Amino acid sequence: MRGNPSEFVTVIVTAVGAIEPHLSHDDVRTAIEGMGLSAAQLQRLSRTLRRDGSVLTGPAGSDCAADIEPLILCLRQLGAMRVRAPRCAQCGRNDSETYSRKLKKRICRPCSMQGWQPAVGECPGCGAVDKLIYRPRHGGGLLCRRCKPEPDVDHAAKVRDGIAQLRTGLSATEIDRVASVFGTAVAQRELNWILQDTPGVFRGEIAHRSAVSVRLAEQLVAAGADNVRLPQCPLCFRTVKLGSQIDGLRCCHTCWGHHFSRGTCARCGCQRHLINYHGAGERLCHRCFEHDPVNHEPCTRCGRVDFINHHDGQAKLCRRCYPAPTAVCSSCGRTRPCTRTRTGKPICGTCSAKQRPPQPCSVCGNIRSVHTRTDAGEPVCNPCARSREPCARCGKTLGVSARLAGVGPLCSACLQREPAYFTDCVQCGAHGRTYHRGLCPACACPGELRELFAKNGELSGAASRIVEALLQCDAMPVLRWVRRMRSNSELPAQLAELGDTLSHHDLDDLPASKSVEWLRNILVTAEVLPARDPYLHRTEQYIAARLATIGNRDDRAAVRAFTEWNHLRKLRARADQGPLKRNHGLAAQAMTAAITDFVSELNAHGLALASCQQEFVDDWLVRNPTRRQIHQFLAWAVQRGYAHDVAAPVPQTRRTRHTLPGDDERWRLIQYLIEDPDLETRDRVAGLLVLLYSQPAARLVTLKVADVTITDDAVQLTLGAVPLTVPSPVDRLLADLVQQRRGYAAVTVGTNPWLFPGGRSGGHLSANQVGLRLKRIGISPRIARNTALIDLAGELPAVVLAKLLGFSIKRAVTWSEEAGNTRPRYAAEVARRNS
Repeated sequence: MRGNPSEFVTVIVTAVGAIEPHLSHDDVRTAIEGMGLSAAQLQRLSRTLRRDGSVLTGPAGSDCAADIEPLILCLRQLGAMRVRAPRCAQCGRNDSETYSRKLKKRICRPCSMQGWQPAVGECPGCGAVDKLIYRPRHGGGLLCRRCKPEPDVDHAAKVRDGIAQLRTGLSATEIDRVASVFGTAVAQRELNWILQDTPGVFRGEIAHRSAVSVRLAEQLVAAGADNVRLPQCPLCFRTVKLGSQIDGLRCCHTCWGHHFSRGTCARCGCQRHLINYHGAGERLCHRCFEHDPVNHEPCTRCGRVDFINHHDGQAKLCRRCYPAPTAVCSSCGRTRPCTRTRTGKPICGTCSAKQRPPQPCSVCGNIRSVHTRTDAGEPVCNPCARSREPCARCGKTLGVSARLAGVGPLCSACLQREPAYFTDCVQCGAHGRTYHRGLCPACACPGELRELFAKNGELSGAASRIVEALLQCDAMPVLRWVRRMRSNSELPAQLAELGDTLSHHDLDDLPASKSVEWLRNILVTAEVLPARDPYLHRTEQYIAARLATIGNRDDRAAVRAFTEWNHLRKLRARADQGPLKRNHGLAAQAMTAAITDFVSELNAHGLALASCQQEFVDDWLVRNPTRRQIHQFLAWAVQRGYAHDVAAPVPQTRRTRHTLPGDDERWRLIQYLIEDPDLETRDRVAGLLVLLYSQPAARLVTLKVADVTITDDAVQLTLGAVPLTVPSPVDRLLADLVQQRRGYAAVTVGTNPWLFPGGRSGGHLSANQVGLRLKRIGISPRIARNTALIDLAGELPAVVLAKLLGFSIKRAVTWSEEAGNTRPRYAAEVARRNS
């Protein structure tokens, strides 16, 4: 249950009333509420007073919250008589202004300053007992004031000489000005020793051990000195202020805090950097501190009770309502949400992650970003650092995503379904998990998209159409995509620059990326853009790029005419009949590559197609034995008059039909796919269609749900002109696939029509992906398909085979002959004899 500030105030009022009974409870409550303490401060005070209310009367050495002094001052102004400031744990005076980490108690400021007073002891130089104030040059014990080191040396002049020996390129006047900054004898003596003994600290060869050497290096760099580097932290290697010290080395305050604030969190038990809860007697990590319900307050924008990340006047904003400010990243130069904006060197999340080099995790051994470190300083990655405990809901031992009071630790899956985290959307009133600012994902999505694509607060015509298409998708995946685009992509800014029209050509002009193609699929599925065959367009672009490599204008025109007539014309006609397969474009691309390479080499030798001789063709084929596809082009060029008396032999292809070993291997694999429940349904169905009906992977991925007809009596699958009835139990698996199919697309519009949906909206799996998945379960698609086709061709007539499986008659006849199925030919011969 979340802490209620009014309950904390009641505890404090009760404790005050026990010590000051003459004060009115209402007056005390009003005075405490007027102090303006946060819920966390009230909680610490209530814990302290609940544990020991006598701290209000000033017992010596009390370990109490720092807010006890303002409370006592407020009560004394109200007329309290018995309350006193906590006594100093060192001297007993009622003036404990600070907290001693060493004593774990509150002490007064004079006592806290005693640690800075010089120690009294026996001087190693003269043996007298006195205050020890001087450090000797080469280490050892401190010296007394009578044993001042090197009293006769002019350290100021030595410092000037030492700076000159650094070869800084500064004039004598500039050196005098820099040296005059260090006016005390102690600083001059220390600098003289550093310049003589360890001058490498100013060149960055050695870490700084003195604050005066750090300051001198900064002064020299500011004066424009050469061969001097700004001091870097020896632990994080950042060029920042070195105001702290660890093991004698000057370091930044961040590394100092990481070194001295590490410990075991009192809540989660992890080794992290801790925050002191003096009044509670606990030390918590930042994560547990932020997750503690006591530190949660209502957000003034969304109303959610959460940890407040930002205070803007009277406004208190949670992390969802206060995004990181947008600035120009000082590392990559792109405008993105950045941190450290107040330092003048903002940095985006991507560049910030790159500044933390990955290291081998001491637990799992994987090279990952360091999330935390062990007590010994060994790196630990995020998966290994996360606390793994049994989930209070499902009982599985998983990473803890949240802890709910009265319930316990929850895993990420159970957290998504936890009713305690459900609230009502402030806009539509829907009850569920809100996204931000009190809005559910559906209500937050329009505003997020408009903010992403807006330019000067307005959407262009093209951006408006994109937003309308994305609003047809599920809201939560779109919001995740928006977060990625804000931090890792320049695509939104490029889309915002588009005009009022939107076409495929506009998207083609953008830098090629997977994000552009993903968005194109969304727009096509939403009917914002007309459908365009991707394989045809890819082939057209490839051929255009290859043609640009030909320098001779006449030869380039000849190759363009050939590719248009022989390849693109046929592909366009086939695309009008149905979607192209990946292999349709690959053959055209391979032939075009061979032709353009041949013509380019011909031009490089000062020749052209019109002057090409057979000797050059033969020599090129000898040097390129695997690229004999130019025979069609040369024959076409001679026929059209572009070339004369040249030819290339037609490549001889000998195809070996590899099949599965043994007669029963095919049926063993079929039985394996039917009976093994651990395999995914789509892999089982794909393998069975290959083994039973000899379907190639390129044909499988183009099957649609409409090709499957499910009735009470049977399940039919249309592969060719005539539907075939799927036998049991394969029919059950096929019906399950229709009901359970799921693609990889995170954002999609409507229902995917394909039987094997892929990773893009409205698209199907690629043939290569299906082949890889089948190989992982021990099935070679080509060998399995050859075996099935040989068996089917040996049993069925070619006409029946072609109509059922969708093959051409020519191919069916060829395979029937290879299978030795001569019965149809024999029947035709008998019929001819009788007639």
